[in-house]
Amino acid sequence: MQPNSEQFSSSTSNIKYFAYGSNLSKSLLEFKLASNSQTKDKYNTEPNSLILHSQPAILKDFELKFNLYVPTNNVDPSYANLVYKKNSTVHGCLYEMSPECKAVIDGLEGKGQVYQEEIVRVLPYGSTTTITALTYIAYREKIQFPGITIKEGLPPSKRYLKTLIYGAKECSLDSEWVEYLKNQKFAIMPVTKLSNEELKKIKEKIYTTRDLELKNLPLYQVFNEKGELIKPIISSICGLVFMCHPNQGFAIGARAWIEQVLGRDMTVFYARRCLRNEGVSLYETEQDVLLGDRDCLDYVIANAYDLLRQSRIEGEGVFLLGRTTNFHLWKDYL
Repeated sequence: MQPNSEQFSSSTSNIKYFAYGSNLSKSLLEFKLASNSQTKDKYNTEPNSLILHSQPAILKDFELKFNLYVPTNNVDPSYANLVYKKNSTVHGCLYEMSPECKAVIDGLEGKGQVYQEEIVRVLPYGSTTTITALTYIAYREKIQFPGITIKEGLPPSKRYLKTLIYGAKECSLDSEWVEYLKNQKFAIMPVTKLSNEELKKIKEKIYTTRDLELKNLPLYQVFNEKGELIKPIISSICGLVFMCHPNQGFAIGARAWIEQVLGRDMTVFYARRCLRNEGVSLYETEQDVLLGDRDCLDYVIANAYDLLRQSRIEGEGVFLLGRTTNFHLWKDYL
């Protein structure tokens, strides 16, 4: 059964959402909702009022592919997608969520620019009755975001795969599906080091948390009337401060992403994209990241490495500006 292009209109009632990628992880999805300006206030006062229910489910006649390709991202080169294929199945998590979550999910999935909202019928485990739910599918001809396309044969990052595997376990998906995810190939992350010239450069400028905020324009000034990013943004990761022009480095993604990046240190944020061993807790400080899961630590550092690589290429639109007061934590790695 191919998806129905009818839009899911549920502004005043709960929504049903079928997740098959990183949002398989309920705890990670809760973190995204807790971080988003549209839902964080409600999460802080009523944390159980956003995700009301979750259960494992099957989507028939589709195949899971890692074919959403982001050529500018050497750390997370590809993401999960659905492709119509008769007699195939995809296992995922079926959520019931409060209405205000819909806009957040739309933003996270880049609705209209990257993924398209589709209505599908999914079958909960142990049930004989299908349920109507929304999901998100990317089509080559409909992608409008610069630099993103559909391309086969490029594996996702180990971090991304681990998130899917953890989410599949968290949602109690079938053990065979978990093994299927474990058997997927993953990309090798780039590695580099700060040069002596770069070490000298970052000694000249030290940024505080307040400096990062003040060096950026207000959010309403960095977007045009079409919702397109038109100004560079300044953020930091692993003790390094970068300025990224639109569609480069940090500055790639929908408005919901830019809201979280603008003028902030992204070290803990990136670490929270990887759950700690067995999902015991999420990272709170940069020191937590250093002491946490090695794969996650490698992932966070690889993002800093990749920005360094881009900053060395003239015309890439990524510039190393200086360091933060926490650079001493990362000096041995960088």
